Amino acid sequence: MRISVTGNNKAAWTPSRACVSLALALLAAGCSPPERPLVAIGKGSNAEIWALLRTCSDDDPLREVVIGRSEETGETVEPGALEGWSARPSGSVKGETQFSLFTLPKDWRGDVVSATKLASEGDYSVSFAVGPNETVRYKGVVRFTAADVEGLAPGQWWADGKAMSRAEFRTLANDSC
Repeated sequence: MRISVTGNNKAAWTPSRACVSLALALLAAGCSPPERPLVAIGKGSNAEIWALLRTCSDDDPLREVVIGRSEETGETVEPGALEGWSARPSGSVKGETQFSLFTLPKDWRGDVVSATKLASEGDYSVSFAVGPNETVRYKGVVRFTAADVEGLAPGQWWADGKAMSRAEFRTLANDSC
């Protein structure tokens, strides 16, 4: 910060370049909503893959859910493998909700391509956004591979980079809020 003298002999504050740069960096960093471990992935007995989403408050409606897949260049497309989708839940979806990755839940709007399995290669993510209108207050996210899900024992869920019980996931989610 620099202080200069004006023509009227009064001190005027002139921000230095460092102050301006710091302010812009803080502003940019503050624009990204926090990502929290509020999503878990589990498997059913009939090869179904489930997502379990948990918002920080029952008052927070889910705005959008996105399932994505990153793949290596040159990977072959596996027939029936999940490529990803995006959907907007009805405004009534709050708290904890569970759904299949292969089927669009009832009353949700979006485009889903039929799938019956995860691709053997590549990384997946499931995320959701919470916030009013176009504002995103926070995001819930999990990243996983088909091998992560295949390695789950019955009753286990994949969240925050490791296998855990449903109760452990709920504790993790509650602590992250």
